[in-house]
Amino acid sequence: MRDYRERYGEWALILGASQGLGRAIAAEAARRKLNLVMVARREAPLIEAAREIEAELGIQTKTLAMDMARDDIVDAIEAGLGGIDIAFMVYNAAAEPHGEFLEQDVATHLENIAVNCTTPTLLVHHFGRKMVARGRGGIVICSSLAADQGIYSYVTYGAAKAYEMILGEGLWEELRHHGVDATALMVGSTYTPNFRESQRKKGTLFADSPAPEGIAEGIPLPQLPEDAAASLFAQIDGEWLPRIFANPRDEQNAIANRDKSRVEMIMRMGDAMRTGWRKPMDPVG
Repeated sequence: MRDYRERYGEWALILGASQGLGRAIAAEAARRKLNLVMVARREAPLIEAAREIEAELGIQTKTLAMDMARDDIVDAIEAGLGGIDIAFMVYNAAAEPHGEFLEQDVATHLENIAVNCTTPTLLVHHFGRKMVARGRGGIVICSSLAADQGIYSYVTYGAAKAYEMILGEGLWEELRHHGVDATALMVGSTYTPNFRESQRKKGTLFADSPAPEGIAEGIPLPQLPEDAAASLFAQIDGEWLPRIFANPRDEQNAIANRDKSRVEMIMRMGDAMRTGWRKPMDPVG
């Protein structure tokens, strides 16, 4: 486990940090001696998470409660920092609209684009310039396996996550020449509070447990947020790559699926998404 304060600086900015994967990532950063600026929309769970991490790991925390879709997000965060220099940044905030594309209103699609595309672009541009000027820094953009192909009932979410994936990969190549590390983190099925709530609404397998009794052989279990965060840092402790998988199983599947056609991958994902969703596949023709 590396001392990130020595490698990057004193403070990490974790966006989407109040629960689930973001909170777990914040804790792993704190274990590497980074102080934390934790940002999320809901203030109460954000403050609770910060207090718990501070008490457990002995670092300093600062919380900023704000919506990632706001137009003045860069100015709002910069004002909230009060002069703190950000050395390490993880963008884990996300909008995740669910439902068929035409049945959602345009405002929902645009909010998804704002949170998953526009805001990370603005923040990486702002803080990335400062990191390059100092000659050191680290940036993690949390993408998703939904980025790998078109995905039924998550059309604009998958498209936005594809943007984040390519953004992280491109930054890896550009910024490494200036002493700044960057990557796209590919996150698969993860047992976050949002995931659990979605399972409960659908009445599907993981409504009450990440490892339910009697589950059929071959059905993959969702990863715990703590395991996903530990996997990220275990990898970047050693080497930053353009794309890092939170779950080694997902990387193995990606390698195995390289020879499959786009048609097959999109249809397979569509079938998976329809399981537990509201209607069977519509007939073609």
